[in-house]
Amino acid sequence: MLSASSRSLSRRCRPWTVTSSSCSRKRFVVTSIPTIASHPHHTSRALSTISFDAAAYFSNSPSSSSSIENNNPATITTSNSNNISIEHQFTRQQAEEQINQWIKNNPLIAPYKAEECLARLWVTQQEIFDEWAKAESSSSSSSPPVLITPNTVNLCISAWCYSNKGQIAAERAQRLLNWMENLPASTNTSSSSSSSQFSSLLPQPNYQSYALAIDAWAQAAVIESSKGSAATTTTTSTNTNNNNTATNSKSIPDATKAGFNCAKRAEELLMRMQAKHEELQRLSEITNRDYYYLYNSELQPDTNVFNKVLMAWSHIRGGTKASSIRAMRILDLMQELHHHQSSDAPSWQGIRLSKVQPNLHTYKCVIYAWGHASHTLEGPDRAEEILRHMLSISKAGNNLGKEVLPDDECFHIVMKSHAELVRRRGKGDISNADRARQVTDLLNWMELLAVRRTKPKIEPTTETYRIALSAWAWSHHIDAPKQVEEILFRMIRACELNRNKLRDIQNGLGSKDSFTLAVTPETKDFNTVINCCSFARGVGVPKDELDDDIKLSQQLALKETYDIAEGVLDALLSFPYAQPDSNTFAGMIRACVNLLPDTDERDVRVIDIFRLAYQTPNTAVKSSVIPERLQVPAGGGCVDANVLRQLRYAIPTSEYIRVREEYEEHRRKNSK
Repeated sequence: MLSASSRSLSRRCRPWTVTSSSCSRKRFVVTSIPTIASHPHHTSRALSTISFDAAAYFSNSPSSSSSIENNNPATITTSNSNNISIEHQFTRQQAEEQINQWIKNNPLIAPYKAEECLARLWVTQQEIFDEWAKAESSSSSSSPPVLITPNTVNLCISAWCYSNKGQIAAERAQRLLNWMENLPASTNTSSSSSSSQFSSLLPQPNYQSYALAIDAWAQAAVIESSKGSAATTTTTSTNTNNNNTATNSKSIPDATKAGFNCAKRAEELLMRMQAKHEELQRLSEITNRDYYYLYNSELQPDTNVFNKVLMAWSHIRGGTKASSIRAMRILDLMQELHHHQSSDAPSWQGIRLSKVQPNLHTYKCVIYAWGHASHTLEGPDRAEEILRHMLSISKAGNNLGKEVLPDDECFHIVMKSHAELVRRRGKGDISNADRARQVTDLLNWMELLAVRRTKPKIEPTTETYRIALSAWAWSHHIDAPKQVEEILFRMIRACELNRNKLRDIQNGLGSKDSFTLAVTPETKDFNTVINCCSFARGVGVPKDELDDDIKLSQQLALKETYDIAEGVLDALLSFPYAQPDSNTFAGMIRACVNLLPDTDERDVRVIDIFRLAYQTPNTAVKSSVIPERLQVPAGGGCVDANVLRQLRYAIPTSEYIRVREEYEEHRRKNSK
């Protein structure tokens, strides 16, 4: 962290004196370093990055009137070696408290100030070592006070983790880790004999040091990949052999590549931690058994550290197949280490305790990685395979006697990945219906698990049904209106069942432990079904000329689709927990125009729907984002600019003027 030149420069900036009255009684006076920025001739980028007030952490150190010289709060004076250790211990504690306060108050500046504080403590520590070595002949049994511990350096690394600076923070965090790792080698090769003499007192990286540095790189992977348009792909065109043949190829954005590199650095640091643990473990098994008691697997990576690396690979925005494969490799390594360690791991009540064991969060990260691999079509299928694997091992059990049962979020990640792939492919893809059916199968699976009363309980929520509705609506399949209608009414039945259970509990007939109001349809769920029906006009229509029988059958099919939309509107009007809004009636008018033949009967239906719209009270909250002219006016019911636009396209001009006059008269009466 600090070079020899910077230490010598700092010593020139910081006076210190040592006086000795006798061989058995020594008196050390250590004066704190003045602020580097205040010195007119000396500056050091390696030592100081921000002006630092040393009195901030030295001012409250415990001292008596005899140990303070010139009333300087940054002066530490002791009378014997025991008082030296105690007062320096309080100095270190207050420095750590000050760093914690910086992290809490201003995390953006905290890491720079923490590093400067650490640099000053290190220079003071070097000076104490040098002077202690000179006075060692008088009392060789005592050891010098230690100002820097692994916890002190870990606080500086933690400050970088909280700074939210991405790759810059991760680089600085690993620099501190490397400095601790290289301290023994640098002191042994340095010219100062005191540093090598007290090398056992120098801070060494521990488990927390590696975990914080890995966490910094994991956060950097997410932050760096979120910069720019990481979720989108760029299209490039190339010309070959002077021909105007353009080939489109999707390239990975630079932000995604930067996130990939940060996740790779986190994995490399994890492998370095594992290698160091194995090396120390190997040394503990040699003939010198005394070394065994110096190491007790403190540096062994556990499940938490592995999960941090998995978080890095899985949460890269615009993730690729390569990042998903790397996440799978981490999972395979965890399983291998778990099987290897479980044989020698201690047991408690018949359960083997292993530091590395894939848990729910582990599998969830891998599922998330495959579910959000935007550059591959096999991602949703691989995510579903892992989900089914989790359910299979939970049924079969494992050698720890602990189940890894997926929760609702695991199902939602897989369902959303299928639905998102349907949305990206767009209209006309024949495989969209298969993807939508896979989403429905997962919904059926969750309903079956809810009946079995698994622990923890797995049951569909409002979000579960909503994902299934979106998947079918985005598929634009000919069966989509019927499928979304079925899913919506299943959602309504689940809501009614939960409400009946609630009434039974209120009457003292049930238990509150297993009850949750997990499903409650909202207005937008009904609108999804209505819009799915209104845009189904051209679905399944062939391009060639049609005879009369085919046209008749298609008109009947469109009339059936309209009946679905009308039935959903009736269900919404009678549903006690949701009310129609302007989007509901705009979708119904659009459904009339797209699904019914252009006759006077259709015009009558449109006018009836419009009258129902302005007679229905508006319960929607007024939005501050939508312009005032586009919102529902006072007394206008559920009629906004979109409903009026759909009405204008649906009926003749003369009818539109007449109906519009009726609406304005109704609005004037009800706006008072």
